Amino acid sequence: MEKNTIKVFSYNIWTDNGQRKGSGSFAARIPLFREKFLAYEPDLIGFQETMPYQRQWLMDNLEGFEVVGVGRGKNYDNESNVIAYRKDRFDLVFLETFWLSDTPHKPGSRFSTDQSDCPRICTTATLRDRVSGLLFRHYNTHLDHVGAFSQAQGVSLILNRIANDYEVNPLPVVLTGDFNVTPDSYVYKSVTGFDGLDKPLTDVTAGIEISFHGYHPERGKGSKIDFIFTTLPCDTSLSFAATDGCDGEYLSDHYPVGATLVTDPCAE
Repeated sequence: MEKNTIKVFSYNIWTDNGQRKGSGSFAARIPLFREKFLAYEPDLIGFQETMPYQRQWLMDNLEGFEVVGVGRGKNYDNESNVIAYRKDRFDLVFLETFWLSDTPHKPGSRFSTDQSDCPRICTTATLRDRVSGLLFRHYNTHLDHVGAFSQAQGVSLILNRIANDYEVNPLPVVLTGDFNVTPDSYVYKSVTGFDGLDKPLTDVTAGIEISFHGYHPERGKGSKIDFIFTTLPCDTSLSFAATDGCDGEYLSDHYPVGATLVTDPCAE
């Protein structure tokens, strides 16, 4: 563990209701998760698409981590965007989940425009780094996969929330997620062009070409839809996609994307 860096990941773990069998099932991918992903020694992970039993597995088996967040359904069930952080590295100061909707505090709510039937959420955690003393906010989300307008509404809501939080207490920001859009999109440009903070939200995974491969990377097709944005300094040469696979199994239908962020303000 480097004293002045945090290794952050955005990881769409591929939703699994426990009924998927064989290749691609979460149970089949657990050994690869243990052997390959944990070998990267992550400090902070924003997961997407974690169903209740996957969330519970992470809580029970992700040794050394605290896993926080609730499901997107009206009873806090269904998929979640949990945040996992090293317990020996961070203290949780504040935690909240809000819905990407016109009523963000109403569980299970969604936009009434062109959004899919899926509610969408953002999990936000304020963390204190025990090593550097840095206090920062981590936002983790998963935008809609159908409606372009609801995607724009969702990112606008998140950016407004980030700006409002920053106005109350100007802390560094980390924003992770599966945005379901590519870097040429309006949504992406809204994030990188956002001027509601003293510093820009930089895509520190900009050098990664593909994150979604649909479980068939051998076909040579894919898209970049998973991102890590931050106001913290970052050595972008260390950003990467975790492309590990073995015998036809992969960590997910997405490659987890990782970046090493600098926590020492004197290092800027």
